[in-house]
Amino acid sequence: MRPIVRNIQNNDAYEFLGGNKFKNLRTGKEGEVAEEKAKDVFKFNIEATEMINEFPIIETMIKNLNLKFNVDSL
Repeated sequence: MRPIVRNIQNNDAYEFLGGNKFKNLRTGKEGEVAEEKAKDVFKFNIEATEMINEFPIIETMIKNLNLKFNVDSL
């Protein structure tokens, strides 16, 4: 199962790739984030993890429609 996290600064969805690596699901960019910074910026999202893993088309929709998390719904 691929864990999905939310960047609390910009509400973008990211896939946690392991270690300190993350991939932005909207832009496709990936990179490493220092461990201390990652703890402050990323929060695991169980609901998004379940939905995206069960329905991979959601990831395509995030990218094609330029979608972000709606903070009011979290």
